[in-house]
Amino acid sequence: MEKKVALVLSLMLLFSALVLVSAEEAPTIGQRLDTATNDVTKFFNEHAGPAVDTVSSTAKSVFNWFGDKAKEWGL
Repeated sequence: MEKKVALVLSLMLLFSALVLVSAEEAPTIGQRLDTATNDVTKFFNEHAGPAVDTVSSTAKSVFNWFGDKAKEWGL
């Protein structure tokens, strides 16, 4: 009986050590999400950032044009 208990406890200790080793090497879900978010942000800044600046600049110009016309017409 004591040998069985000792065997079970030693196996539990071995498996817990293996789980800890594998957990340290594998990235967590949070780390994976952080990496994905950083990659998307980097891609956006490199490729889509200039386009967004152009669109917002055009929108500001159109808004200002309408504002100027409204002032001319007394609205």
